[in-house]
Amino acid sequence: MAGSTLSLYRGFSTSKYLTTKHSFTLSDLSLVKRDLLNHIYTRVGERVMMPNYGTTIPDLIFEPLDDITVAEVKQQLTNVFNYDPRVSLVELNVFAVPQLNGIVASAVLQYVELNMTDRLDLHIEFSTPT
Repeated sequence: MAGSTLSLYRGFSTSKYLTTKHSFTLSDLSLVKRDLLNHIYTRVGERVMMPNYGTTIPDLIFEPLDDITVAEVKQQLTNVFNYDPRVSLVELNVFAVPQLNGIVASAVLQYVELNMTDRLDLHIEFSTPT
């Protein structure tokens, strides 16, 4: 069809539903990023019929902000990116940032079927000790 663009991936997200009362249709890059974030922030064992899906990242927020925790986050993110066949990990940098009370991660991903490279940035906020 001349003049029309077809999306390779189509889906929707309700992540902003509470603030806007609308669900959003997502496609291609936006959908893949949302799927990756859902995988990252889902606790292992939380997904029905998929006991190994998810990461331990949501459970790390009370851990010390040290090299061991940074290495664990890096490994968990690598596992998520390797799990999804739509992306190929090009580069992953993970740093503890005490000033932000968290870990910052920046992943350069090749979106295989979309034939493009883009960056996915995350800030994982840690709990403040009381």
